[in-house]
Amino acid sequence: MAQLTDSQFNVQWDILQSSDNGLLDPLNEMSNEPAILSSQNCFTESSHIDIDISDKKSNFSNDSNSSSSSSVNIPQIIVKVKEPRKETEQQSTFISYLVESQNKKVRRRFQDFVWLHNVLYIHFPACFVPPLPDKHRLEYVKGDRFSADFTEKRRISLERFIQRIARHPILGKAEFFIMFLESSEFNDASSRALREGQETMMDTIGDSLLNAFSKIRKPDARFIEMKEHSDLMEQNLDMLQKTLLRTNKRYEDLCKDYQEFTASLSGLSDMEPAFQSFLIPLIAGLNEYTKHMNQLRLEDEKWQIEIQDYMAYYHTVKDVLKLRDQKQLDFEELSDYLVSITEDKIKFGENSGVASYITDKLNEVRGADADKIKRERLNKMDERVKEIQEAIDQSLHISTGFSDQIRKEDTFFNNNKSTEMYDVLKTYTDAKSVQVWRNVVQALEGGQDIDPNFL
Repeated sequence: MAQLTDSQFNVQWDILQSSDNGLLDPLNEMSNEPAILSSQNCFTESSHIDIDISDKKSNFSNDSNSSSSSSVNIPQIIVKVKEPRKETEQQSTFISYLVESQNKKVRRRFQDFVWLHNVLYIHFPACFVPPLPDKHRLEYVKGDRFSADFTEKRRISLERFIQRIARHPILGKAEFFIMFLESSEFNDASSRALREGQETMMDTIGDSLLNAFSKIRKPDARFIEMKEHSDLMEQNLDMLQKTLLRTNKRYEDLCKDYQEFTASLSGLSDMEPAFQSFLIPLIAGLNEYTKHMNQLRLEDEKWQIEIQDYMAYYHTVKDVLKLRDQKQLDFEELSDYLVSITEDKIKFGENSGVASYITDKLNEVRGADADKIKRERLNKMDERVKEIQEAIDQSLHISTGFSDQIRKEDTFFNNNKSTEMYDVLKTYTDAKSVQVWRNVVQALEGGQDIDPNFL
């Protein structure tokens, strides 16, 4: 997914300020109370869920160094996306996918996945919401958007998107996600209208430049390290993706060369019957070799999709870190404003300066009570200071909670990444027939015969 726009930053900030039940109840430095993330029901305004993300339930560590040392048990929740099917509704044609969970099987189209991503992104701004595959990714589309190749690659990415949400200790319990998996009325016209109404808030906000040139004065080293790590991983994944593209292109060229070579041998076999007993087995072997090489190339293409999805995931991490910086920047700017207005109040109270002297004389000429005017103005300044102080306390409350949740998200993200990468590399090595070649080496070293059927 693309990086956050300024309008989306505004949406998430407005939600944090205006929500009655609060998206975050942050961890206090002097308290062991857990942070609480709340989400509102998209169908009813009154009901909501509170999800405990304390250490005892999610196994997250509150230590600042927990992202590199703590261990998180990743829940093994299986959600499958399969059986893509072309459907027509009124005048629109689309692909629907069968989403199979432990409790139910439902069919969802791509726009339903988009809704799920957007509603989780809005209601859980401090979480690393997994990204969706790009709607118009050029690497996917090679002509027909309903082709089997395009549909299968999108299905793989959508399944990975759903599984990441299911494994998340907060997003996996959100009622939006449960409704997506189990609601039989999800595609009704009335339900769809309500869901579309939720997304208008993000779609209709005008673009604005918010603190584009401001920098945090007291950056937190932990979040700087997170950003640098994300940048480094993105660079490495980008290099890996380019290498895979080159390798895949060479595989494709080799397949074509072997096909041409096999065709030449077939022609030679037809012209020279005396050599057919030697050429026919060779031709059969080359055909089989070319077939397996093409299968390996297809496996490489699948791995490219996984690498692309992980690059998008790191974009999401950096976007949330930007949003966290915005919370801290709001707190720092409010603090500066409080200092400024307090200094103005002190200067006004001292009644010094030429401007103050002239103002007092003008009030005397008009017959106004200078002391009364001064007291009223001081009272207004006191009220203003009090309002700003309350805003600072609220901003600190939000910024602290946001930072605490991001540290927990980073811990979960790293542990989940290790689990996913292990599975990805295991699948990739299986595709490369690593075990087969190990058996061959062992057989050769032991002086045993190699069973061709096993290969």
